[in-house]
Amino acid sequence: MRRIFVIVTFALILLAGVLAVVSALFKPVEVEIATVDIGKAQETVYATGHVEALEQRTLRAQRAGVIAEIYASPRTKKMFREGDVVHAGDAILRLRDSALEARKSAAQAELTRVSEQLAENSPYRQAFELQIGEASDQAEDAHSREQRLKAQLDTGGISRDTYDQAKTRADVTDQQLRQLQQQYAQALEDLRAAKTRAQSEVDTLSAQEQDDLLTAPIDGVLLTLPLDVGEFATVGTEVAKVGDLRNLIIEAEVNEDDIGRVKPDSNVNIRLAGYDKATIKGQVFEILPDADRTTKGFTVKVKFVNARLTPVQGDELLSYVQVEDGARPLSGMTSELGIVVAERDGAVTFPRPALTLNNTVFVIDGSRVREVKVELGLVNFSKCEALSGLKQGEKLAVSNVKELSDGALIKPKE
Repeated sequence: MRRIFVIVTFALILLAGVLAVVSALFKPVEVEIATVDIGKAQETVYATGHVEALEQRTLRAQRAGVIAEIYASPRTKKMFREGDVVHAGDAILRLRDSALEARKSAAQAELTRVSEQLAENSPYRQAFELQIGEASDQAEDAHSREQRLKAQLDTGGISRDTYDQAKTRADVTDQQLRQLQQQYAQALEDLRAAKTRAQSEVDTLSAQEQDDLLTAPIDGVLLTLPLDVGEFATVGTEVAKVGDLRNLIIEAEVNEDDIGRVKPDSNVNIRLAGYDKATIKGQVFEILPDADRTTKGFTVKVKFVNARLTPVQGDELLSYVQVEDGARPLSGMTSELGIVVAERDGAVTFPRPALTLNNTVFVIDGSRVREVKVELGLVNFSKCEALSGLKQGEKLAVSNVKELSDGALIKPKE
């Protein structure tokens, strides 16, 4: 009995498998259909890139410091944020370097001190001038006494020793006066030199502080503002990026093996992220001469051929670019490029999605498909040229081709 149960179970499993295979063979595959056409065939070099503003500037920290302040927009009166309009010269943010601030504070204190001492009626100068005045009075008194005693000496009224003492006293007071005058002059000279040094230090540190005040270098839109107040920025850290979004381009990287086939003015087929079905035309306008040492790729710049500017009421800088099929490229958007390196008119062409990994296509024949080998000519990421195997007007399956086989049933997708 147990043996009969096992046999029956096995038979049922086998029958289910057979039914599944039969069902798969006779269940139609839903496909999208396209027509073989006569038109322009193109061979392209594939590249990926990103949409960028043609004119943009990146602001970086010149020294390590903390974000001390993000300024308010003159237009919104609110703290700047990404997407705000900026004009050249607008203060965006300020870094704070504590060590620099301490040095400037010390230099400013020294400048204040020596400036106060150099002032005409400063206590410092008054004290010196008082000493000089007293020394001058003493010298004048000593000279007057020496002159009186000299007259008495000539008449024999005093001794030579008495006169000599008066003369010595006059000479000593003269010397003391000259020393005080020299000390005063030297002190003023030293103070002036100290003031010059302090002023120079303040000016130098103020100039360095200006490096910590980051302003918009061009008119445009604030694209990035990655740090908040209180966050620390190391030397070279990007703290803001400004771009003019009225003129957008694509910067792409082309492999060194293909760059020799790419020329300035080469036409480009563009596919933007989010706009897969849009047919967007571009043109190479610049090829940078130096390759990236890591990726071995060359930067190629591409412009949008049919770009048009859509104005936004209120500020021209907020205007945005539109291209074919209503596509709107945005700064940083990913793109795929087919840079045209060869073209041929009057070619037999078909959509690239119809091609299998074996270089075959499935031709619609009633409710079934025939697998046909194709000799390929020029190929890009949207279309292929058939040198043989296809003719104009034939219908091809362009979706679910991995599920098809020769003779498979199909159903057109509605």
